[in-house]
Amino acid sequence: MGLFNCFTRQRRIRRGSPIAGRSSAHLGCALLCIGLTSCQTPINQATITQQHQAAIAENDRLTQANVTDLSKDWQFTIQGQTTQPLTLNWPRLTQQANTTIHSQRSYTGSPKGLSEFRGITVAQLLDQVGIEAGVTAATIVAADAYYVTLPIKDIIRNQGLLAIAENGKPMRRQEGGPLHLVYLNNDSIDPQITRQQRWVYYVTHIIIGNEPIKLKIGPKTLDRNALEKLPSHKITNTIGYKHGWKPDPVELIGVKLQDILRSQKIKLTPQSIIKIRRKSMDDRDPQKSVRIPVGVLQSCDIILAHRWGADAQPIPTNKGGPLALAYGKNCTSDAAKNLAWLPFVESLTIEHPTAPKAKP
Repeated sequence: MGLFNCFTRQRRIRRGSPIAGRSSAHLGCALLCIGLTSCQTPINQATITQQHQAAIAENDRLTQANVTDLSKDWQFTIQGQTTQPLTLNWPRLTQQANTTIHSQRSYTGSPKGLSEFRGITVAQLLDQVGIEAGVTAATIVAADAYYVTLPIKDIIRNQGLLAIAENGKPMRRQEGGPLHLVYLNNDSIDPQITRQQRWVYYVTHIIIGNEPIKLKIGPKTLDRNALEKLPSHKITNTIGYKHGWKPDPVELIGVKLQDILRSQKIKLTPQSIIKIRRKSMDDRDPQKSVRIPVGVLQSCDIILAHRWGADAQPIPTNKGGPLALAYGKNCTSDAAKNLAWLPFVESLTIEHPTAPKAKP
């Protein structure tokens, strides 16, 4: 058997395993080494099968270790127009995850047949936090920056479940874990209903209705009233994140970063970096923030937008509100073009890198 065919066989361990997952791609080389020695000499089918099973067992062991590492720091928050916001860490999520449903995954290419999902129902969580009168929608936010807004009645009718386990095993990252919003989906459910279900991977937040503006700057928190006392600025541009917006230019109203910094009497140096952070479960996650060199502000209109459209409506949750990081059309420099738009902005901090020393 040629070396290439041997490696090909060894790599076909299991679809959806960490070997194929980008978060665990480094495991692939370790698993491919199983049977490497025997690949250099002829081997029979029984040996190949034995090594294949050994590779699967090792893959499962590493997968479970990976799941533990991923879930141990996971936390989930439900907030917004509630009477009592709630944050659950992983031990508390596990403790409350005592509901099971049998459901068929609805994705194209999903394995056929029903799986048993175990978790905590969205209805149970809503009972814990309470919902303000008149609120009809909830926005599900994922760790990968995806979000979707759904009618609360549909989530409950479809028995929405925040699942932590499938068929008795913790949910792996590539299966939507560690916390995956799933629904009842079997032969008894009208296909028209199941097509409207929105299964969501890596859930970190559920926002009920809309939230008030709370922009944290150091020890202070600015609300809508504080921001609207500052000079207002308008830009018209196509929104840089797509959820909730049409692909057309939109008028946004907000406050320039310079005016916010000036109002707080924040001192800057030429090396200062303005760090804008969006909603996340981990403040250390670099993917949930944008770092803006202070020099970019001189030629680029960067605002924290809180209203939109000709009638200046507050930006709702289903459009990434109440506060979004946005850029004017004059942001054309290389440094500015690489900056990301952000929904759900919650904090602004300043970093002061040390200036490089001049060479003697």
